[in-house]
Amino acid sequence: MSEYYVNGKKVTLTDRDFVAKGGEKKIFRKGNLAYAIYDDMRKMIPTAKIGELKVLDNPNIIRPIDVIFTERKIEIGFTMAFLDDDVIPLPKLFTTSFRDKNSITNDTAIQLVENLKLLIHFVHEKKCLIVDGNEMNYLVGNDFVTPFMIDTNSLQTKNFPATAYHPATRDWTKQEFTTLSDWFGFAIISFQLFIGIHPFKGNHPDYRRNDFRKRIEDCISVFDPKVSLPPATRDFNLIPTHYKNWYYDLFVNGMRKYPPQLPGSIGNIAVKVVLVQSTYNFEITEVREFPDTILYHSGDVTKIKGKIFIGRTDYVIDPIEEIVFTPLEGMPVIIKVQDKKVHMRTITPSVSVKYPEIQCTDMMIIGNTVYLKNKEKLIELGFKVAKSTVHPFIKSVWSIEPNSSKLFAGMVSQSVLGKGYVVIPIPNFSKSSCIVKAIPELDDYQVVDAKHDNHVCMLVGSKGIKYDRITLVFDESYNEYRCHITEDVDFLPVNFTVLDSGVCIQITDDDAVEILINKVKKGDLKRIEDPQIDSSMKLTKDGTTLLFFKGNKLYSFKMK
Repeated sequence: MSEYYVNGKKVTLTDRDFVAKGGEKKIFRKGNLAYAIYDDMRKMIPTAKIGELKVLDNPNIIRPIDVIFTERKIEIGFTMAFLDDDVIPLPKLFTTSFRDKNSITNDTAIQLVENLKLLIHFVHEKKCLIVDGNEMNYLVGNDFVTPFMIDTNSLQTKNFPATAYHPATRDWTKQEFTTLSDWFGFAIISFQLFIGIHPFKGNHPDYRRNDFRKRIEDCISVFDPKVSLPPATRDFNLIPTHYKNWYYDLFVNGMRKYPPQLPGSIGNIAVKVVLVQSTYNFEITEVREFPDTILYHSGDVTKIKGKIFIGRTDYVIDPIEEIVFTPLEGMPVIIKVQDKKVHMRTITPSVSVKYPEIQCTDMMIIGNTVYLKNKEKLIELGFKVAKSTVHPFIKSVWSIEPNSSKLFAGMVSQSVLGKGYVVIPIPNFSKSSCIVKAIPELDDYQVVDAKHDNHVCMLVGSKGIKYDRITLVFDESYNEYRCHITEDVDFLPVNFTVLDSGVCIQITDDDAVEILINKVKKGDLKRIEDPQIDSSMKLTKDGTTLLFFKGNKLYSFKMK
């Protein structure tokens, strides 16, 4: 517990108020305000710069508001507005899987890009420069079109130069920072919103991976004929015509121009038909075709856009709805979190569901068990059926960090004053349990995606200006673990599954297959590179059978 002063009023911050650690400061939350506390007072943003940033009086720009003082009247941090839990890191909208899962159309992407453009225009009108316009400095509302600019203490103001830049969004052809260099950074992140890849990525025979500076200087972008693109890249015809011309001028011709006033029209989109077939390393067999893009497949359940299949029978659902089954009767229940409450319904006309009002902000399903986040509580639901009525009830409750905890697939990540933890619920019909494990390797990481499956956790986290992939393999009791960190990876959702046999298979961001065993003592990792394998193949399983889905088709997948 620490005491500080804001505008002469005492504020007490505890561990339970902690949200995250970023750079040289810790972020706490009380009410609708965030409190940024610096570890080193010498790195505190100058008070005069806080004053100059006040011109950015836009609710979508999260800027410093008031100075925080210690009891000895030493400047230690600043307050700022706190955004609700349902904001989304911008990079998630780069990925096709997230867009498909949330029914995000290209029209939505265009509207978001236009709103980003308006936000940058506002900053420039106030005689400030962004300079560090990388994707980590933006969040998006749950409508997917409202952007928020964060980490604005690094912006350039009248009397204070910028204090940070990201090599992937900097204009390396110029020495000075200008409005045009800001628009170059905007061009890079908006391109990724349309296409899903950085315009200076893709493989080129003459350049190293992530050699942004050299490729930007040489104008070697994805438009270069020698660049090979990953299959997960979306069709270039999704780019509105005016933006496509602007990108070509910037990335190919080396020009520096302001963005187009209007997006322009969308070209005719050619449907990509990718034939997946057996390779030298793998035997791939088509299992089933569905009428639309597969969002997930588990056991006998397959979710596509607007429908869910149970075996061969399909039901219409909302994009945010999921399905579970009562443990004894196997009765399907459709469940979703909306307006900070849980909602349920059945798909059987003769059966109703009578559920309690439970406040919550997020949900995850492990196997066939529902978990809800309610502030500092992780709630496990149980289901009983009596007289043609499903009765959900609160089965178990565990404590989690109210502000720093995030629900992912099968696990929760949380931070206590910068110290990383994983929380892994273990469902059981009679009595469930919950593992809470400190992972020092996760300290100071901002976890953006994660998954737990059968004693293996994989996480993608950012620390500074890059993403790393952290793989944790636990023993049977989750007491011991081994850790492997792959540094500087592309941001993609984790893509792995662990078969009932204990074999863990993942497809990496660079389109390789990596295989390991979910045993602490067996640390060998086998890596297979195959031109037919790519990260758009989403892995799943059926017991000991490895499956993947791509587009609207489900395949089995095994080594020869």
